[in-house]
Amino acid sequence: MALLLLLLIPGGLVACVALTGYGLRRLGRRDAGRAGGGGRLHGPAALAGAAAIAVYVWGLLHVAGAVLAAEDGGTDSAPVRPCRTPGWQEWAKDPGITGYTVSYLPVRFVCETGDGGRYTTGDVPRYVNPAFFCLAVTAVAITAAAALDTERRTRTRATT
Repeated sequence: MALLLLLLIPGGLVACVALTGYGLRRLGRRDAGRAGGGGRLHGPAALAGAAAIAVYVWGLLHVAGAVLAAEDGGTDSAPVRPCRTPGWQEWAKDPGITGYTVSYLPVRFVCETGDGGRYTTGDVPRYVNPAFFCLAVTAVAITAAAALDTERRTRTRATT
């Protein structure tokens, strides 16, 4: 569980920087609208993708903090600290809070109870998952529009 966080966070940061650089470079080109078709949409699509990845990594950082707090042992470690949300005393009664899981899509830290119940903590800000979804859909839509524009321009050139 923590190993995947160690891979996703740095990988996401690298992808975010790469997409931002690509998007800004595409926006700065003067011939973006003329060459190849759809060129003026590649920059905004890359920037929307970079923003989606940045929001996702932000959520993963919150989850990583919760995992670090949960794995920190000691005298005050039962139940794990991230699971101590308002009303946790009710869930901590018999059979109690037995563990936790991490959900990567949507990004969240989930506490598990002994009777099979689960509840989500507030470690990940509420805006992370909706913002990630909206930005990812926007990036895909702009990329599809760029592909359609390129296809249309290619067909137009082929018939003339």
